[in-house]
Amino acid sequence: MGAFEAKSVLVLGGSRGIGAAIVRRFVADGANVTFTYSGSRDAAHALAAETGSTAVETDSADRDAVCTAVRKPSSGAPAFVPARAA
Repeated sequence: MGAFEAKSVLVLGGSRGIGAAIVRRFVADGANVTFTYSGSRDAAHALAAETGSTAVETDSADRDAVCTAVRKPSSGAPAFVPARAA
């Protein structure tokens, strides 16, 4: 059983680099992960397919867009990880 088994996590900027590594780690630890992306659609969808996570196209620098993503019932995200500097 992973440290985040049955927990939900939202990672901002999770489609590439450090953000993608964070997504992979939380998934490996049992979390249900939703991550945002803005410009790397192919990378985001590939990562989502690889890990079983959910990719949401959202501008992480747009406060209202992030709030909308967090409020979606499907995100259920008590853990919040900003992997991208705004």
